[in-house]
Amino acid sequence: MLTIRHRPARQEDLPRLLEIYNQVIEEGGFTGDLTPYTLEQRQSWFDAHQQPPYLVHVVERCARLVGYFYFSAWRSGRAAMHQVAEISYYLEKETRGQGLGHFMLQEAEKLARSAGLRDLLAILLEVNTGSRVLLEKHGFQLAGNLPDIADLRYRHCSQLIMHKCLEGNGK
Repeated sequence: MLTIRHRPARQEDLPRLLEIYNQVIEEGGFTGDLTPYTLEQRQSWFDAHQQPPYLVHVVERCARLVGYFYFSAWRSGRAAMHQVAEISYYLEKETRGQGLGHFMLQEAEKLARSAGLRDLLAILLEVNTGSRVLLEKHGFQLAGNLPDIADLRYRHCSQLIMHKCLEGNGK
């Protein structure tokens, strides 16, 4: 049986996180970033995600880091939005379609609830249909569509905002 777990990321995980994210950038269609990052560039992102509930959580399968997820403050500094966070998640290509995305969203939702978050948002490119399907299976609903806002160099596409309320029945 495969052992799957998550834990808060450590500094020594950063090179692997960078490797996964740069792979996603190079594949295209999963992020609005178009140019791979250097370790130095990604360090500031990592440093900004060191306080709960905004920690980066790595996902390990059989003790190998294969993906990660994290929350970001939504409209940081605006008191009325303190219970809202954006969720982001990434998996290495070879592990997609094996249930790890479901694992990440389930665990992220538990962490979000325990941190007192009320709403989760996911911002994704319209061409990322796999992520949209995954989010919908976990109760996220389309909350917004920014038509043709993303310039992916080879085409323009829309950016979608998906929403899930964590209180009660999700409505």
